[in-house]
Amino acid sequence: MPKYLELPFNKKLNLLREHDMSGDWPNLDFEKWCLHCDKKFNGHSVRVWEDEQGQLWLECGTPKCNGSPIDWADYPWWNDDHPATKDYLNQQKQSAKPKRGRKKSDNDDDIPF
Repeated sequence: MPKYLELPFNKKLNLLREHDMSGDWPNLDFEKWCLHCDKKFNGHSVRVWEDEQGQLWLECGTPKCNGSPIDWADYPWWNDDHPATKDYLNQQKQSAKPKRGRKKSDNDDDIPF
């Protein structure tokens, strides 16, 4: 049975940043999806446990799920029909669209040296 620990917020956040594949944990309120349980959780709910050698390990914040950082993602990419996946992909499309503005012409003299 793992020995679960309560860590100070800053130490837990540093562990999440070090061990998550994307390294993208701006704060403990940040949410990820777990491939194991197909649920969303935040950094506050992530469980930390210590093995017999004193090494710290992270588990998904969803009760009874033992998903680890390798199983976490920003959106449920494994499910094309999931509303969160559709929302995420739509946001990506929107941010990739060129912004409207003045078109550059051949007469522009704003050319870097």
